[in-house]
Amino acid sequence: MKNLFSIILMSLFVFSCSQNKYDLAITNVQIFDSKTTEVLENKTVLIKADTIAAIINGDQPFKAIKTIEGKQRLLTPGFIDTHVHTVGNYGADAASPEDYKEDNGLEMLRNLQAEHYLNFGITTIIDMGQPEPWIDVTLDWQKNPTPNHPNIFICGGSMVSDEDRRQPAHHIEVMNPENGREKVREYASRGLKYMKLYSKLKKPDYEAMADEAKKQGIIINSHVDNNRVTIAEGIDYGVKNFEHFFTLTPSILNYDDHWPKMNEMYQIKMTSSIDEFAAQMVYFFGYIKSNPEYEKRLMDLFDKMAMEGATLSSALNVVASSAGQSDFFTSFEYFPIRKTPMVNYKENQQKQLDSAFEAFMNYMKIAHDKGVKLRIGTDCRFGGRAFLSELILFTKAGFSVGEALQIATLNGYEAMQLNDKRGSVEVGKTADLILFDKNPFEDIQNVLSDKTIIKDGLQFKPSKSIGHELRNVLLDKGTTEAKKWFKTVNENNDYPKVKVSELKNTVRELFGGGKINEAITAFQIFKAEFPNKSYDLDGLSITNTCYEMIRSGNMDDLKIYYSFCDSNFPNSKIYLGLSTYMKILEGGIETGKQHFDMHKKGDKYILDENEINGLGYLYLQAGKNEEAIAVFEMNVSAFPESWNVYDSLGEAYLGIGDKVNAKRNYKKSLQLNPESETGIAALKKI
Repeated sequence: MKNLFSIILMSLFVFSCSQNKYDLAITNVQIFDSKTTEVLENKTVLIKADTIAAIINGDQPFKAIKTIEGKQRLLTPGFIDTHVHTVGNYGADAASPEDYKEDNGLEMLRNLQAEHYLNFGITTIIDMGQPEPWIDVTLDWQKNPTPNHPNIFICGGSMVSDEDRRQPAHHIEVMNPENGREKVREYASRGLKYMKLYSKLKKPDYEAMADEAKKQGIIINSHVDNNRVTIAEGIDYGVKNFEHFFTLTPSILNYDDHWPKMNEMYQIKMTSSIDEFAAQMVYFFGYIKSNPEYEKRLMDLFDKMAMEGATLSSALNVVASSAGQSDFFTSFEYFPIRKTPMVNYKENQQKQLDSAFEAFMNYMKIAHDKGVKLRIGTDCRFGGRAFLSELILFTKAGFSVGEALQIATLNGYEAMQLNDKRGSVEVGKTADLILFDKNPFEDIQNVLSDKTIIKDGLQFKPSKSIGHELRNVLLDKGTTEAKKWFKTVNENNDYPKVKVSELKNTVRELFGGGKINEAITAFQIFKAEFPNKSYDLDGLSITNTCYEMIRSGNMDDLKIYYSFCDSNFPNSKIYLGLSTYMKILEGGIETGKQHFDMHKKGDKYILDENEINGLGYLYLQAGKNEEAIAVFEMNVSAFPESWNVYDSLGEAYLGIGDKVNAKRNYKKSLQLNPESETGIAALKKI
C-alpha cells in the first residue's frame, strides 16, 4: 500500500506539472546542492514569476512560456559578495548624490553594479560602508530590487569613535556609548538590516552599540584590526560576522609589540603603500607559523569562532594580489590604476612572502575544517572578477570545488540571514541562478567561462555603454586609439547613445585613478560631445589626487594635472598646503612661505591644520627636513593655539638633532595640552 500511495502521489505531481504553465523552464541541468555540496543529475527547474516553483526529473513533462536548454550544464545559486563599497568604488566619490542626478546619473551608478557584479554571477551584494547622504538612495535600491541589477543590502556608514582628525566621508563618528546607541536606533528606524562597526571604535562604544543592535534586531558586521577590540571580545558582545581573514592577527598579537618584530624577521620596512600593507598582512601569517605559541593562540581562536557560530569574510584576492598569487590584480585602493602591486621586495623576501601566503591559505583551510564559516567579501573595485579568482584560490588551497561554491553561496546568505529566499536551488526560493557554459567541477578555471545568469526569474542581458567601455580602451590601447574607437562606435548602432553621466563618470574614474593623460583625453571627448554641459572637479578630489601623486613620486603627472585643474576648474577651492607645496616645487621654500602668508587669511584656498601637518610629515618621510620644518612653522603661524602643531614642529627639530628648538616647541605643546603623551615622552628623551 505504501508503494502504491507513493506512485499515486508522483503521478499527481507529474500531472500537475504538465498542466501548469510556467514562465521559465531550465531543462536537463546538474544542480549544485549548496547544503550538501553534492550535484543532482538531470533535473529541470521550473520558475513562476521570480520564484522556483518546481524541480522535476529531466524526463518529466512540463509547459513553459520560455525554455532554456540546460544540456547537462551546472546550475548553482547566485553568488553573494558580503563586503563591497558601491559608493567610492565606481567613481561615485562625492559625499552627496546630488552630483549624479543629471542625465539619470544615479541609475548609471546602479547599472555599474550590474556591470561589475551581476555580469559575473553575483546576484546579491552587501554594501559595507558609505557616506550617510547616500543612504536614502541606496536604501531605495534595497527596497526596490530589479532583474537588471544585483540585490543590494546596506550598512550605512562605518562606525568609528570620535577622533581629533578628519575622517573619510564614509566613516561616521560616535561621541560616546550613548551616542552610539542613538545611532543604532536611528539606523533601525530608517529600515537598515545591518551595521558595520569599524576597527577605530573604542571598546565602550563598541560594546554599547553591539548591545543596542541586539535589542533593535540589527545584524552587526565588525572589522577589528587595531587591538581596540578583538574577535573573541566581539563574539562575547554578541557579534557573529567579522570582516577579512587577515584581521585574525591582531586578535592574537598586539601590533605595537609584534609589527616591528615581524618587519625585522623579514627585513621589510614599515608600510608605505596600501599593497605593502596587504603583503604585510600575509607576512604576519608566516610570522605566526614560525612560533608554536602564536599558532596555538590562532587555533584556540578558530575553536571559539566555530563553537560560537562566527563567520569571517575573505578579502582573499586583495592579499593574494599583493603577494603576486592571483591571476587578476585588485587592491584595497584604486589609486594609482595599476595591474601589479606597489611592492619592491628582494628575491629572498618574495620567497618568504610565497611561503607566508601558503601559511595564510593553510590557516584558512584549517579554520574551515574546524567549522568557522567562511564567506566571500572582495572589498575591491572590480569585485565580480575578483570573486571568481577567489574561488580558484580556494581550490588551490585544498578546498573542494563544492566547498568553494558553498562559501560563495549558502555561507554568505546564512551569515546575512538572507537564506530564507536565497542561497540554494530549492522550491520556494527566489530564482537567482547561474548556468555555467563549462563545468567548474571538471576544471575550476571554468568559473571564468560564459554564464547564463537568471535574476528574479528572468535571464539577465548585459547592456553596453560607450562611456564605460571608453575607460578600458584608454587604459589598454592608449589615447590615440581610444579617440578613433570612440568616433567609430559613436557613429554606429551597436551601442546606445552615449550619456552625459557615463562620460562624466569615466573622466572622474581616470582622474581618481591617477591616469592623467587618459583622463584629459576623456574630458576633451566629453567637452566635444556635450559642449553645453559643465564638468567640475571639486577641490577635495583635486587635492587628494595630487597628494597621491606626491606620495608615489609621480611628479611629471602632478605638474600636468595641477596645471590642467587650475585652467579648467578655476572655481574649485583646493587646500592651501597643496598650493604651497606646488610653490615650493616651483620656486623654493621662500616662495612657498610668501604664498602661504599671502593666503592664510584669505578665502581663495581651504586652510586646514591637519592637511598642512600632513604635508609636513610627507616632507619628513621623504627626508626633506628643511621643507618639513618650514611647513610646520607655517602651521604654527596659522594655528598658534594648537598644541599639535608645536608637537610636530618639535618632532621635526628633534629629527635633525636640534634639541634646543625641539625642547622649546615640545614645552609650548605641553603648555597647551599638559596630557600629551608624545610631548611628555619626547621631553624625557631630550
